[in-house]
Amino acid sequence: MDSSRNSSLCFPNHNSSCRRLLLPLSETVLFHTLLTLISLLTVMLNLLVIISISHFRQLHNPTNSLLLSLAVSDLAVGLLVMPIEGLRYLETCWLLGRLMC
Repeated sequence: MDSSRNSSLCFPNHNSSCRRLLLPLSETVLFHTLLTLISLLTVMLNLLVIISISHFRQLHNPTNSLLLSLAVSDLAVGLLVMPIEGLRYLETCWLLGRLMC
């Protein structure tokens, strides 16, 4: 087998492997930085809302409890869903291989 032909495959030892998308390093760094900043901003601002509503007694009312539940669910999205889906979008190969497929 020609190693230069298989270097762009996700799993070179599998015949049915998909091709790896090769982006320039500058674009890869930019996309990963933006993904990290957006996820961190989402988490930090939702934590601010959660702490504010939980701490201040005058904010304990039914409307703000709905807002609190939305902030908690959005915090979970920012912690779990956004980084995983962002990496899945940026990387054409699943990083965890067959273990987590």
